[in-house]
Amino acid sequence: MISKKVYIAPSAFYSFIDRAHPKNEQTSAFFRYFGEQGYTLFTDTNTLAETYNRIYKEISPSLSKDFLRTIFLGNINIIYPEESDIKAALKTLVSYQSTELNFSQALRAVLANRRGINQIFTLEYLHPLFGQSIFYLPI
Repeated sequence: MISKKVYIAPSAFYSFIDRAHPKNEQTSAFFRYFGEQGYTLFTDTNTLAETYNRIYKEISPSLSKDFLRTIFLGNINIIYPEESDIKAALKTLVSYQSTELNFSQALRAVLANRRGINQIFTLEYLHPLFGQSIFYLPI
């Protein structure tokens, strides 16, 4: 049986919030599917901060606050990184071959891996870390 745990990345949140984004309809369908199928959704504080800042700068400060209010009133599980998670992300970042991996991506991969979450909902390239894959809607 496929796990019903999905980790949400900043690109997915932003596309969902920005109605002018070219992939807004697609991400809306994903979130609708998650709700209908009873998926457990996860994100982390760093992802929330990244998304908040992007919404604040590119759309509006009031919408960025509404985003956070919705997250805290909703049922998305927020993962709070511990010191060991930060150190593992730094180790992953330093030892990874590609220079395109950034700290936020490494931290998301470590947090997801340590909690048994193998599927990431993102609209960006996902580095092949810990056997994780991008979540796709089943056909």
